[in-house]
Amino acid sequence: MPPKRIDSLQVYRAIAAIMVVLFHMTDLSLREFDTPFLGNIFTFGYVGVDFFFVLSGFIILYIHKKDVGRKGQTKRYLTKRFIRLYPIYWGVASVKIMVVWLMPTFAKSYETDVGYIIKSLLLIPQKHLPIIGAAWTLSYEVWFYLLFGLAILIGARWALRLGIIWVIAIMGVLIGKAAGISIFGTTILTGFLLNERNLEFILGCLAAYWVMKGQVKYSKRIAMVGGVLFLFWSWWVNQGLEIFSFTFTFGIASFLLVVGSASLETRRHLPWPKPLVFLGDASYSIYLTHDMFLNIFTLTFLQLGLLSRVHPLLMSLTMVILAIAGGSFIYLFLEKPLIHNLRMRLLGSPKSIKPLIDIQKVST
Repeated sequence: MPPKRIDSLQVYRAIAAIMVVLFHMTDLSLREFDTPFLGNIFTFGYVGVDFFFVLSGFIILYIHKKDVGRKGQTKRYLTKRFIRLYPIYWGVASVKIMVVWLMPTFAKSYETDVGYIIKSLLLIPQKHLPIIGAAWTLSYEVWFYLLFGLAILIGARWALRLGIIWVIAIMGVLIGKAAGISIFGTTILTGFLLNERNLEFILGCLAAYWVMKGQVKYSKRIAMVGGVLFLFWSWWVNQGLEIFSFTFTFGIASFLLVVGSASLETRRHLPWPKPLVFLGDASYSIYLTHDMFLNIFTLTFLQLGLLSRVHPLLMSLTMVILAIAGGSFIYLFLEKPLIHNLRMRLLGSPKSIKPLIDIQKVST
């Protein structure tokens, strides 16, 4: 039997979320302070999303494998996913929408469009980033959740067949791209449905299947290879070199890291620092709110004239810490009780949202 928690994956979630925060701080520091942040070493930070996608695929199959083919579980599964994803996102997005409506001069022209706002709230793919920029990844989460819901309805055999067709189509797009050929056109919809990063959810499912089979040997070595590969490709990106595929670089590295770490911890619990595990718990709120907090602190510090009195690096580090603290606060006092109450109301489940791999919570 697996342990009730796989804290190593929670810690990796924390690191991935912090990577994204540092990436946005790097961009903001250059744009607002005209100063590189820590030598721009975190320009690769955006690839934290690749790990999130692999982890999402892992968790969904790890938790819901027994639901596949049980049609009666579809509604409960979709309700769980809705509760996990949308309410806190809508809360954060509502704040941004109010700012846009009250101070339209600070908004981009399309951000006041009702159609754009509705699509943003529903996480429907569109031309522009959603009202919360980082939420573009959530559209892929929703798509994957719906596909897995279909698997619950139709069973493993048909789901596997459709999955193979989907993978072949995505691979066709990748090969066509390498050859300079557009196989399925360049619409927003096809670009979304056949985006290579969808393969990272599949990798996560494969990781879960492998771990659940209990046949993973050399777990430590697999995890180490995954970590080294992730660091190597991060260095590669920082050198300004082109990545030929996110899936076959960071996706594969994340796959190995997840397989090695999860299989190791299913055999024995690994002691991780509790603050890092907590940040993994809070990573969704940190991910959603960090950009908002960074912008608020930037405006505040500039209005106070601190740029002329405080070194930009110190100011940037302070902003990063405050943004992470702000997201953690949102998790503790909004996300956590909100999910707990919604689960009680909609599912009759009093389980608190105690993460991962707890194993009741499916995170984004």
